Amino acid sequence: MATNEKSYTLDSVKQDVKSFFQDANHWAYHYGSKATSCGKDSVFYKKQIQVIFEDKYPHDITGKAVNELIKDRFLRQEPRTFGKSKNVPVIFVCRRNLRYISNQIKKRINIMESFSDDQMNEGVGKYAEILFYHMFQKNHFKIIEKHANTFKGKTWSRSTRDLDFIIEKDGISYGVEIKNTFGYMPEDEFEEKLDMCQFLGLSPLFPIRCPSPQQYQLMKGVGGLALKFKTRIFPPGNRRLVTDIWNHFRLPVNTWIEILPHIETIFLNHHNHTQSVSI
Repeated sequence: MATNEKSYTLDSVKQDVKSFFQDANHWAYHYGSKATSCGKDSVFYKKQIQVIFEDKYPHDITGKAVNELIKDRFLRQEPRTFGKSKNVPVIFVCRRNLRYISNQIKKRINIMESFSDDQMNEGVGKYAEILFYHMFQKNHFKIIEKHANTFKGKTWSRSTRDLDFIIEKDGISYGVEIKNTFGYMPEDEFEEKLDMCQFLGLSPLFPIRCPSPQQYQLMKGVGGLALKFKTRIFPPGNRRLVTDIWNHFRLPVNTWIEILPHIETIFLNHHNHTQSVSI
């Protein structure tokens, strides 16, 4: 997990990313099973590299390192567009001396169009909400409201945003916001949802695939929990797509039928701690 205690410099991150494009035994290729079509001789898009390196560095630092390697002419850019109207920009990068990449890019764009369209994004977002809803119910948390911005006579009026759930147990009420995306939750949205929880008198609980280091610190400051679940969760029936994403992008994806036990345990431990300090 990336933290605010920096154990790196931009130059050291550059060298690490550079090695990723040169060394088939780089540490980043050791996570999970072998990805059959993703290695040092592959093309990558920028956000993909940020996600692959996110356990060591914040996304923005990795992005700066990639841009520096482009400027240094170690990497070259291959801009493309994708989507139904071919109006979504994406920038692929690869070693400058890598040749014959057109088929790689075409294959990756086809897969990206499958996992990035609005219908799929909405579906995986709602599916994550369903899984966490069942986790709360299984552990006897009461679901007070869904998609709510009102609690105990107070209504959030700064915007039309709301919380996915308001849940309660042992006299503790939580404002829950779930994000099942590759990118960080936007900072403005994160901060507003925190403000909303505080205004409504709720303890913030944000299950997020991967919070940013700043988001961890903000949560820590208010006694909330940014609950990292690492894997972008897809519903059953998407196994072929998930396999394609892993093999061609090495992005953390899987199909789940329930929230994994270790994530559930982190949440329950947090609740027990919150309960103990509130007594």
